[in-house]
Amino acid sequence: MGEFWVRAAQAIGLGLAALLLGLGIALHDEVPRWHSGGSDAVAAASVGYLLQPLACPAPGTRIAVIGDSHVSGSRMEPGGMPFAAVLEQALAGRITAMRLGVGGETAAVAEQRAPSRDLAGFASVMLMLGTNDAAPRGWVRDKQPVPLTAFRASLTRQIGWWRARGLDVVLLAPPPGGSAAIAARLQPYRHAVRDVGRASGVAVLDPADAFVTCPSDAPLLTRDALHMSAAGHRCLGQWLAQQFCPARLSGWARPAPSRRGARAAAG
Repeated sequence: MGEFWVRAAQAIGLGLAALLLGLGIALHDEVPRWHSGGSDAVAAASVGYLLQPLACPAPGTRIAVIGDSHVSGSRMEPGGMPFAAVLEQALAGRITAMRLGVGGETAAVAEQRAPSRDLAGFASVMLMLGTNDAAPRGWVRDKQPVPLTAFRASLTRQIGWWRARGLDVVLLAPPPGGSAAIAARLQPYRHAVRDVGRASGVAVLDPADAFVTCPSDAPLLTRDALHMSAAGHRCLGQWLAQQFCPARLSGWARPAPSRRGARAAAG
């Protein structure tokens, strides 16, 4: 009888060890790539798409940037500037960028808000959506991802809505996350933004392409491994200015790729 209980205890011990090992592997992918008070972005394949070079806006152009907390900049540390404000500053006197970012915004909610947004006098709209649709926290949050078909359809309708009102549209992909698990949940929605851009003939700009150009002194994401830090917003805003007006900013020294960024580009 004693031998039976010994074997039973051994079996239970082995079962618990296997369970803990599996849990450890699952949790490993959730752990952010923390670095110096923030998180490094996981290397991500570019989803950028351009039919032709972007036109440098004429002086006085008004641009609306619509999206979630990436647009509002509400989650970065104090003292930082949202990327749209950095873009406006970099192209001083050429554009005015109005930020219409709401934390937690999904494509469907942004679509519902569209009729209430008076953008008379604006030349173009930049749409940055998809992060919340992806429910990137996974099992950590009680939230389900929006089906990709619904996400694509909403984004496509919004492009049509703004075009019908005479505005040009540019899409911004969601930034890559700061953990393997978050990045994996975001990637299908990043690809979906590119798919919609291709199907609609709309430019798609990818923050991942900006991130590989930025210095390594400060992390580009906050400690939550999801939102851009002040350095991330600065990086994206300056990179966007280069995409729109490279000749105008030819004297601006683009930062050399960081060691982490160089590895991301290579991988």
